[in-house]
Amino acid sequence: MTPDGRRNPAKATAGQLTAPQLQELKDVLHREHARLTRSLERAKRDGPVQLDQQAVGRLSRMDALMNEGLAQPSMSRAREEVGLIEQALDRVENGTYGFCQSCREPIGVDRLMAIPEALHCTGCRL
Repeated sequence: MTPDGRRNPAKATAGQLTAPQLQELKDVLHREHARLTRSLERAKRDGPVQLDQQAVGRLSRMDALMNEGLAQPSMSRAREEVGLIEQALDRVENGTYGFCQSCREPIGVDRLMAIPEALHCTGCRL
């Protein structure tokens, strides 16, 4: 509160984010979204492994195919993460960011700093 009794938006009330904290988290979400989107676009552009069976040895082909198989779950996780980040940014815009989707209580600032796209407080996390 300010001396004249008005609420100071830069000061956090119990369990709520300050305006600078919210802006910092929003910036983190935007940066991570951009990074993951670039990574997914690069993977899509590079496409699946296509090796000339005559020009590349059997072990090189096996290694390339194994690397591609390992990359698939990573790309799937990246797509899921992009979706979670987009949902978090939507919550920022509609004023529900930082509140647990289960109990509707504020999510701790430390948890949001560690996992900005968090949907649940530590008590309700799945």
